Amino acid sequence: MSSTGIGAKEPAGGNVSGRIPELDGLRGLAILLVILCHYVGNPDHAPLGYFVHRYLLSFTVGWSGVDLFFVLSGFLIGGILLDARDTPHYFRAFYMRRVFRILPIYYLWTILFAATVIAALVFFPGRLGISSSDLLRVPVQLLFLQNIFIGMPHFTWSWFVVTWSLAIEEQFYLLAPPLIRFLSLRRFVIALAATVVLAPVLRFMLFRYWAPGTYLCAYLMPCRADSLSCGMLLAVAWRHGRFREFIRGHAALLQRVLLVGFMGVGGLLWWLVHPINAVTVTIGYTWLALFYSTLLLTVVSQPAGPLADAMRRPFLGWLGGISYCVYLLHDAFNFFAHSIFLHAEPRLYTLRQLAVSVFALLATLGTASLSWRFFEKPLIRRGHSYSYGEHTVESAGAPPSVLEGGDFSSPEVAHP
Repeated sequence: MSSTGIGAKEPAGGNVSGRIPELDGLRGLAILLVILCHYVGNPDHAPLGYFVHRYLLSFTVGWSGVDLFFVLSGFLIGGILLDARDTPHYFRAFYMRRVFRILPIYYLWTILFAATVIAALVFFPGRLGISSSDLLRVPVQLLFLQNIFIGMPHFTWSWFVVTWSLAIEEQFYLLAPPLIRFLSLRRFVIALAATVVLAPVLRFMLFRYWAPGTYLCAYLMPCRADSLSCGMLLAVAWRHGRFREFIRGHAALLQRVLLVGFMGVGGLLWWLVHPINAVTVTIGYTWLALFYSTLLLTVVSQPAGPLADAMRRPFLGWLGGISYCVYLLHDAFNFFAHSIFLHAEPRLYTLRQLAVSVFALLATLGTASLSWRFFEKPLIRRGHSYSYGEHTVESAGAPPSVLEGGDFSSPEVAHP
């Protein structure tokens, strides 16, 4: 497989899941958008003046990086499952690889939370804003139900606020494998198309009638399934030679569609900056799903183009490689850094506040780099010892199967 793109050299049998370095860059772009949301858009910067404040506030739209993560997840995970759907160890291999990729660092972060709460209750009772009720959150987190039970105390919120999207991912992992395994391809495509159409309807009903005043319209897995479904539809289409030939033969048309999508995001910007509103929960989320799907398709179909070249930049690839841990830690690190050094929630209108945010970001990136090298990567190799094929397991430490494509170094998706 050439490093220039997914279709440079295709394996026999229609398996086109080879390594896609550009997708690491897209992951890097996704986590960069989320960081800009939490480190630039969300902190208080009103004292800088109306125009500067409004400009910095526009970075709040970086939360949409999660939709790019969801599209990527649908494309990669859907592609892995499509290629492996007739293999004898389909379910075991998929779930064991997910276990080794997702659970260790996530459960370690949850255990560290419980230890911190217990230590605070023992040594600093009644202080630090921590109470025994914070411990009630632990089983919710361990079972990945945080996108359903979304209310939590302030300290717990600071620790876990970003993890609701991980719950969406885990619920997606439970649903997608049996659908791909047991539905015909035609019925599977119909189900995905119906999901793209019905998801905004469900979001609107929750927003307006069933759960007004809550975030359920954004946090429930079916409500964000249009992004995941768009990615899986791309995975299905990309496995057909005629589709790839058509897309590559109409590069200019695809670029125009991408431009229209980008302009649409600009037109929706006011609503996207305030994400829980009637426009965003209906048009907005689906428009982002379609825009990021077009971006993904452009990158993988035009490997010599400027977008694909940008996605192969070393910084984005490196950031994409460590993005799972970065996503899990970055918001908490920023919150606690400002609380410890400045005794306030994150703000961004003095040099001291900027310095604390930079320190929090560097600490996040450093921790994530160490985690990837010494903790996550060895565990991923262990997970990849579980084979989809005829043998029970591959030899320990073997390189990832072609069925895993770019997934060997990929962090799983997440969302602010």
